[in-house]
Order: sequence, then C-alpha cells, then structure tokens
Amino acid sequence: MAILVFIIILSVLVMLHELGHFLMAKRAGIGVEEFGIGLPPRIWGKKIGETIYSVNWLPFGGFVRLVGEDPEDKKKNQKNSFYTKSIGQRMLVVVAGVVANFALAVVIFYIVVAALGYKVSLPLLIDHNFKFVNQTKQVLIADVSADSPAASAGIQIGDSIVSAKGQEISSIEKLQEVIRSSENEQIPLILENPVNNQKRVVTVTPKYSQEQQAPVLGVGLGELVVLNYQTWPQKAFSGFIHSYNTLDYSVRVFSEIIGYSIRSRDITPVSEGVAGPVGIAAITSQAVSLGWLSVMQLVGLLSLNLAVINILPIPALDGGRFAFIIVEAIIKRRVYPKVEKWAHTIGFALLLALILLVTYNDILKLVR
Repeated sequence: MAILVFIIILSVLVMLHELGHFLMAKRAGIGVEEFGIGLPPRIWGKKIGETIYSVNWLPFGGFVRLVGEDPEDKKKNQKNSFYTKSIGQRMLVVVAGVVANFALAVVIFYIVVAALGYKVSLPLLIDHNFKFVNQTKQVLIADVSADSPAASAGIQIGDSIVSAKGQEISSIEKLQEVIRSSENEQIPLILENPVNNQKRVVTVTPKYSQEQQAPVLGVGLGELVVLNYQTWPQKAFSGFIHSYNTLDYSVRVFSEIIGYSIRSRDITPVSEGVAGPVGIAAITSQAVSLGWLSVMQLVGLLSLNLAVINILPIPALDGGRFAFIIVEAIIKRRVYPKVEKWAHTIGFALLLALILLVTYNDILKLVR
C-alpha cells in the first residue's frame, strides 16, 4: 500500500508540474508534440490535433515535449515553436510547472490547517521565528525506555506534553523541574498527538535514577513548535502562510546542516538529511501508518520541494532554462544552441548521477 501511495503521489506531483507547462504553452501558441503519462517506453498513444497523448510503462510522473524546445530542433523556426516566442512568453512557460507545484502545496495546506483546527505542530530542530502566525512550544516524547514509568503509563513516542500537574509545559527545563519535585508522586499529564491534535490524560509516577541522580520518567525529549492561526487574516491566508513558513524553515534547517558539515569536514549530516526515491518511499510508509492528514502534509512538503529544486539555476532543470533566457535578455542575443544543448545534457547526467548516489545512500540507511 505504501509503495502504491508513493507512486501515486510522485506521479501526481510530476504530472501537475508538466500540466503547468502544457497549459501555458498552449496559451502562448506553442505546439505540444506529446503529453505523456508515465515515462517511455509507450504503452498507448492517440494523436488529437497536433498532440500525442500517451500512456507509458514507467509509472513515475510524465513529460511534455514542445515544438522547438531543443535549440537544435529542425522545427525551431516554425511559428508555433518555443524557440520563436518572446522572452516573456518563454519565461512563463518555463516557470509554469513550478507555479503549479507551489499552488498545489498552498491548496493542500489550506485543507490540512483547517482539518487540524488551525493548530499545526512541527518538530523544532533549530530555533526559528515563524512569520505571520502565533507560535508556542511543547515538549516532544522522542524515545521511551522499556520498563520505565513512562512505558507503564502508556506514554508513546511522538506524544507531546501539554501540561504536568496542572502546569503548562513549554520547555524541557519546565518538565524536568516538575518531575524532580515529584519523586514517588503521581503526576497527571495531558498528552497531545501532534498528528491529529487529539488529547488524552495519563498518570505517571517518576522513579529515582542513580545514574541521573534525580527522579525520571524514562523518556528522551525533544521540542515542538505549535503554530496557531487565531485571527481571521491568519486563517484566510493560512495556506500561503504555512507554505512560506514550511519552505523557509526547511531551507534554514538544510543550510544549518550544510554549514555544520563544512565546519566539521564531515559529509555525514548532509547524507543523513537528504532522501531520494527510496528514502521518500520509506517516509511515505510512515505517513500512511499515521493517517491521511500525514499523507497530505507529506504531499504538500514534496510539492514545495519539487518547486524549489526545479527553479534552481541548474542546466536541465526549469531554473537552468530560465537562466539561459535571462542571459539572452541581458546580452540581447541567443546563446549558441550547441552550448545550451550541451549544458543541459551535462546537467542532466550530473543530476542522474546524484539521484543514483542518493538512492544508494537511502538503501544503506534502510539495511542498517
């Protein structure tokens, strides 16, 4: 089921991206030679007008083939060629896929935020100021030791602690303070599931630990940030706000990881923080087990990531094609077709090699 869901998610994201290119190309009067569902070899195809609509064997996304998209295409000088269109029209066609993925993320996050009662929790890996929304902190249960007071009380990994002994818990230090003052005393805890915001109450009795020299619950702790969309403008723009904050936070975390790897001269943190198709399939499996809201959040996050990756100025990606158009606008003439074609070919080869490397790393992580 997880594999099927993963294939569906990936196909929808890529198909929507290509649909953006397709619709904008049609609007600009650019010929579309083929709109393919999946990747070749072809199973079936039917030509309607100038376009072949095909279904292909590899069920991963799809593709759009435009007239004159290749700078060495023999048809590049035709009236309906991508090559003959204005700089503005070509820019719009190139970025249309990115816009489609961002729009999907916004719609999904509108649904998710509303379904969660306008209260969304995210693991807090680094201190970060989320914009345009109220934020508070909660303590996250990251680990539960076997035969511990927490395990006996039914506390689970992934729970967050809202309050202890009637006191609001907004930091690990506050929770530790309550526990250390309550040896052999029953503590009522209000726990919350960050996936669906459902609360429950448990009672736990801390036990003294010789190792820690203090009463403990037997848990590993982390932090969550809780984003509360309280005012009507926050709710009205929640899809855009959450998309922006998710993207901003993700970029900040990844930048910190890269910075740490450079300072420590160790690539391990980066390799652990990056996932390819195999890694995303494993994450999808976890999301499926947690319910449809987790799957929706994953789709929104992947759609944002696909938009960002594609807009990077790397040859073979949309951002690379956009960069060549910008260069053309600056120098007032076309980049040599052979130069552009070889740049995209080399870029594609490097991207393929990177995907294979990341996939190999994902497999190593799974078999450890």
